[in-house]
Amino acid sequence: MSLRHVRVFLAIAEAGTVSAAARRLHVSQPALSKTLADIERIVGHPLFDRTGRKMTLTVPGTLFRRHALDAVHSLESGLQAISGDGATETLSVGLLPTVAASLFPDVARRYAHDRPASVISVTTGPHGYLLDRLRRGDIDLMVGRMPEPSEMAGLRFAFLYEDSIELVARAGHPGLKTDVAEAVRANPVILPTRESIIRKIVDGFLAAQGLADLRPILETVSPNLALPLLLDTDMLWFISRGVVARELSSGNLSTFDLGAGYMSGAVGITLRQGAETTANADYLIELLHAAASN
Repeated sequence: MSLRHVRVFLAIAEAGTVSAAARRLHVSQPALSKTLADIERIVGHPLFDRTGRKMTLTVPGTLFRRHALDAVHSLESGLQAISGDGATETLSVGLLPTVAASLFPDVARRYAHDRPASVISVTTGPHGYLLDRLRRGDIDLMVGRMPEPSEMAGLRFAFLYEDSIELVARAGHPGLKTDVAEAVRANPVILPTRESIIRKIVDGFLAAQGLADLRPILETVSPNLALPLLLDTDMLWFISRGVVARELSSGNLSTFDLGAGYMSGAVGITLRQGAETTANADYLIELLHAAASN
């Protein structure tokens, strides 16, 4: 098997269709389909399940992808060593708070262990801010809520997991024994910022509860600001569960039963359509998928 075979396989796995991979590699679709058939013949197993044009990795395909990424990374490192170019690669990642506080720390530890010659540079901020930086090429990928359909032009999204929006308060808060609408009326409330992607969902929920005119005491998605206030006062906070997952697990915070199944959304990886990804970026994406599936 040649390096060309490996790169073709990785391109199809990343793009999700043969046609999209062909455009990315600037080859014809029939030629790429023939190369894929050669790869599967060499490996001795089907590497993709075909559903229409969509290509999803089989179990052998997932295993092969992991080793293929390692192989490409090793070759790139070898070329750097021969050329004397040992510069550290910086991988720029945009993170929404829901990911920065939950999924990403363990992924970053694993990545740092496995890729010591690469540094992850993390940018956090509101959804719209990170999307703008992604479009400009200031960051290589973004991990957070799925963009709205109107925002998806020129971008592609890979699903990781569902994350719910919660109304949280300190453990033992008296409002936990009352109706949600009553608790919101009786206590100071922190809302997500207007720039956050979850604010529209929260506003819709409040409107359905007859609370469209609610005036929050504060607007933030920052746990560094909100958590001390929640733990020391009777404030309530509408926020993505991932942001406060550790405090909920430790018992410091509790959630209200909102009774609204629509208070959730997809979290995943957003990249620029057609942009080439490095072996290190591919490995980070692999780690994110593995962490989300656990």
